[in-house]
Amino acid sequence: MKPRTVVWHPRARADLIALYDWIAERADPDTALEYTTQIETHAAKLADFSERGTPRDDLVPGLRTIPYRRRTVIAYRVLSDEVEILRLVHAGQDWDG
Repeated sequence: MKPRTVVWHPRARADLIALYDWIAERADPDTALEYTTQIETHAAKLADFSERGTPRDDLVPGLRTIPYRRRTVIAYRVLSDEVEILRLVHAGQDWDG
């Protein structure tokens, strides 16, 4: 099977930036950069293994999730030729929904 292209929805990209800021405030910018870069690397692997996440049709039809270091959840959907990263949720953050 041909690898899919991994694309980030603008909201997911905003989540990643917000997570960077949150970590940088509580730790330091280097730690924040390392953590968020590793999330991007982890998400990029979905190009080859897009079906590996947990289906979450109970939340949104077609939604899948994978954890990163048991603290961050990557929510995405698989389309015909791409994987769209929809949101990131980090356990320590206060989210509106």
